[in-house]
Amino acid sequence: MISLEMMFDLKEDYKRVIPDLLEEFDILRLDKDEFTLKHKETNIQIVLDWSELISDSDENVNYRRVIKGIDQKCLEYRNSDLEFYNDCGFYSRSTNYSEFLLTYDSLLHETPSFETVFDIGEVKIEISEPSSMYKIMFARFSYSDWFEDDWDTLITIKIYGCRKTELEKTLQQSLFIVASFHAPEIDYRGEYPQIIPFRYEGYNEIYNDPDEPKEEFDVYLYNPAKYSEPIAFYNKAREFDDPIYYYRIIEYFFIINQKSEIQQAVAFYNNSEDIDTLIREMTNLYNKGEPKLLLNLLNKIDDVDEVIAYANNYNVIDSDDIKIFSAELYEYRNSIVHGKGDTRYKLNIPNIEIFHPESKDSYWTEILRKLAEKIIKQFCF
Repeated sequence: MISLEMMFDLKEDYKRVIPDLLEEFDILRLDKDEFTLKHKETNIQIVLDWSELISDSDENVNYRRVIKGIDQKCLEYRNSDLEFYNDCGFYSRSTNYSEFLLTYDSLLHETPSFETVFDIGEVKIEISEPSSMYKIMFARFSYSDWFEDDWDTLITIKIYGCRKTELEKTLQQSLFIVASFHAPEIDYRGEYPQIIPFRYEGYNEIYNDPDEPKEEFDVYLYNPAKYSEPIAFYNKAREFDDPIYYYRIIEYFFIINQKSEIQQAVAFYNNSEDIDTLIREMTNLYNKGEPKLLLNLLNKIDDVDEVIAYANNYNVIDSDDIKIFSAELYEYRNSIVHGKGDTRYKLNIPNIEIFHPESKDSYWTEILRKLAEKIIKQFCF
């Protein structure tokens, strides 16, 4: 049953949030007990129970208060298909669709406006203005004093066809892809895409410039990452510009980098069935010292000479020899990892760089970031 009177009231109130409500949704039921609607694009259905939204049982109650009254608790009450994430996003179990607020900014610069679409295997990723379904679920944002009067001041990442078990891994890879291949034209040090809740007060970090022209976007196809852990390390590293997390990515591939040697040892065993030789070969691979493992990996990285040239140009090292670069990199790693002041290691104390112009920390962090990016692109994609 659909009450035309209630429909008129709701259309008027939703006009601020979704001007074309009936074009975006099928209204399945609208009466004094229930409001049920179905999103045409995603086939997600929402059931709103008035008893959860309106405590007043008077016959003349104003149902137009529904928008301000919809919160996570109300939605969860009758919609077990949906899973919500703290004023940030949601996931639909039946459709494997999810959507989350995305920001790409720092405290000093507004989020650049951009749209993009790409695929990770069979999963479609879209970054654009929030969908009408998102606006329905989180309409309360628009009543905040910190809302910028229009939904195109926000952007969301929409994920189509991704199971819950793969969702976080897909989001991690998506953030890396956005930053590495689809970043806005402006890119400031320390900026990196993040998925964060809406801010109701204080500085609103989730902001787009609505006056920035949006270009048409193409669809790009990426394979699912072979290794998701280093991408998660990278995303955390970019969030804090943390050199230790960058180095953890390098360490992650010390053994993976020796895949060909492992394959040779296994192939020899398959022919000879000499288990002792296999154990000895595998032990030798794992027992190589970290400096040797680091040098082996650096020698395998495509275009690593570009990073060495960067280090040389900024006087971080005084040679373009990869062995010297590897040794200096390992020494820097020890200076930031070993924090006990051990006499074997030079202890790196963080300084305010304007008082210590000789400090190379920012350059080493950039070097590690460049290496981490090259390694991920080469080994994970």
